[in-house]
This record gives sequence, C-alpha cells and structure tokens, in this order.
Amino acid sequence: MDYDMYIAEFNKGDDAALVERFFAKDIHFQSGPRVLQGAKELLDFLHWAHDGIREIIRAQLVLQEGNHVFAEIDMDFHATRDRPDFTFGALKQGESTTVKFFVIYTLGDDGKIVELKASTWPPKVGVTPAGKLP
Repeated sequence: MDYDMYIAEFNKGDDAALVERFFAKDIHFQSGPRVLQGAKELLDFLHWAHDGIREIIRAQLVLQEGNHVFAEIDMDFHATRDRPDFTFGALKQGESTTVKFFVIYTLGDDGKIVELKASTWPPKVGVTPAGKLP
C-alpha cells in the first residue's frame, strides 16, 4: 500500500473514490464500539461523518510490515458549517479541532484494506498544531 497515495486521496474529500480505490468490498471497520461491515456501510459512515466537516490526515508515523500498516495520525477536522453534534465536540463554521488517531490497516492480497481498526485520544491532546486547510 502506498500510504502517501492513500493520504492524498483521503484529503481530496471524495469519499466514494477513496472507498472504491483503497477498500475491499467486505471491509471490516472498528473504532471503539462502532463496527461497520462492508464498503457500503463504510461509505455511509464517511458521508455522515463528513457532513459539514472537512477531514485532513497528517501522518506522524507510518510503519508497514507485510500486510499490516500502522499509522499515528493527527487528524484535522474543519467545520464547513455549524456541527453542534460533532463527535469530537461542537464546532461552528470555520472552527477546527485536531484529534490523535492510531490506526491499524490489514491489507488483502490485492493490496486493498480488508480491516481497519482505529483508536483516538481526546481532542487536542498530544497533537501537532494544525495548518491551513488545503
């Protein structure tokens, strides 16, 4: 997996293209208690999560061995409209927050992601300062 290409695609904000290009049809996603099965559930989740939010990956550390990729990510969330119900705290249009993610990807034989497990720290804890929205 070319993680730099994954980041570039993710940061474009086109969830459908990201899921099609990088995720297996039977992807298993888990982030804490949230469990998703299949590309459609993942895409539906991304559409919900990105409704009024522009999400930007800033990789801090990426390690790959065999079919596993581990990434420490500072994830910037920029509100494009008010999101009082946002998962990581209410954001008004123009505001942003950064959350530290630790993600393990398991790749299938074709190089697509078959499993993604993510965990987070509380917002703004242990992160590097966010830059401007690209």
